[in-house]
Parts: sequence; structure tokens; C-alpha cells
Amino acid sequence: MTDTPKPFRVARPRLWTALGTLAAAGLVAGTPALSTAGSHDPGKNASSFVIAAGGEGEGSEVRTGGEGEGGSRGPTEAGFLTSVAFMEGHLRAGMKLYRFGDLEAAKTHMGHPIKEKYDAVADTLESRGFGDLKADIVALAAAAEAEKPAAEIEGRFDKVAERIDAVEAASPGGKAAGLMSLAKLTRIAAEEYAVATEGGKIANLHEYQDAWGFLQVVEDEAQAYANDSDANVAAAGQKILEQVRGLAKAFGDIQGKGEMTMDSALLYGAAARMEIAALSVK
Repeated sequence: MTDTPKPFRVARPRLWTALGTLAAAGLVAGTPALSTAGSHDPGKNASSFVIAAGGEGEGSEVRTGGEGEGGSRGPTEAGFLTSVAFMEGHLRAGMKLYRFGDLEAAKTHMGHPIKEKYDAVADTLESRGFGDLKADIVALAAAAEAEKPAAEIEGRFDKVAERIDAVEAASPGGKAAGLMSLAKLTRIAAEEYAVATEGGKIANLHEYQDAWGFLQVVEDEAQAYANDSDANVAAAGQKILEQVRGLAKAFGDIQGKGEMTMDSALLYGAAARMEIAALSVK
């Protein structure tokens, strides 16, 4: 999904470690559209993975266990990667708004990664040698608060984005977990979008912008996977890329203006189809 021909950063292939075992929920068979417009209860949406309660867009836990087993809630590598991408999605929205000239909204989005998410992933990032990411995000948010020139903000954003790429590349879950994280992030975007468009109008612009930012991350990551040298990974990445690009119809511009098909079921359905694609990579 794109809002401008110029990406925030050029999509580029990631360096990856050996593939680990994918820990994900069993896929719920049936129609991929998991929600109808106006239904915002994750339980009623019957997602095939379970988002943890306790905060906006947690995405750090799923129900695990073998086929036919009851399973239990627990952290997964895909959930960790989703949380990291969640932070980048907020920054994507903030960057777009900064360019747009809506500095107050941009500042809010730039501040959310630290306020809402970082503590949940801090220990894992520190243990893997990425504890410096917090300082980079804080510096970016501070520069936005000080209303520094856009070129400086973009430079700081690129530094954060490159560090996040390194986090993803070092993931012990490999490409399987990375692909699953895109489905999970799209599911979070669907939840935010459902709140944003309640009543068939833009009822919550901030949540709309969150969803927009998350899908920007999904598109960028999916493009990188689609270019992977592993044919199975590339095929899954291409399927996810097609799904996220198909969601352009659900969005106008970053301020919620313009024509759009205001239906959260589009996003829920895309998330389910992404999960099917991700599960093909072990």
C-alpha cells in the first residue's frame, strides 16, 4: 500500500540467520474474511492467531500448541518481531505527517514507540545487542518535538530503520517468523482501522494513521521477501505483497481524505490470507 511514489526508505533484501522453528497458532480453516465492518471485538473476529490483551496492538503472544491440542499463551519470535515492526509503523506515520506539515500529530506518533511498546521488547533487544535502539528512537522523537528540519528527521528515521533491519536479520526465528509477523501486524492494523472507521466514517484519525503506518511496514518487508533467493520465501512474500497492495482501496491520504472503501473486513481477510502464505515457510 503506497501513499506516495517515494518510499520512506528503499526496500532492500535483509540478511538472515538460519531458519528456526515457526511457533504459530493453528490455522482456522474457512472463509478468509474474518470480520465485518463495525465489528471490533477480536474474539468475534475469530482470528486464527490470538493477540494478547493489555495494550494497544500488543501482538506479542499467540496461542501455541500442536494441531488438535488446547495450546497455551506464550511469547513467540513472530510476536517479538511484530512488536518491533509496530514501533516502526508509528514512526512511518509520524514521518509522513511531518512531511505533510502536521507537526503536532507527527510528534504524537513519534512518541508512541517508547510510551507504548519499547518496554515490552527491551530485555530481548538488550540481550541480542540492540539496546541502543531506544536511544535512537528517543533522539528521533526529540528532534520532532524540537521541530527540526525534515532532512534531519529523515536522517534519524533512516538510522532507526536500519537498526530495525538488523534486529530482524538477527532473529533466531528466521524468515518463517518474519513472514508470520507481517500477518500479525496486518491483523493489528485491521483492529486499529475498525476503531478508526466506526460508523462508516473516520471516527478516530489517529488509529487510521496507525493502520496506515503498519501497512507501510508490511509492504516494505513483503517486497524484500518477494526478492529472496529462496523460492518458497519469495513466493510467500509475493503473496503477502499482493494482499497488502490490495488494501490501498481502504485508504485515502494520511489525513483520511479522499475516496476509500471503508471496510475493516478487507484488512482482516488480507491478514488471514497472509497467515496462510506465511505458514508455507518452515
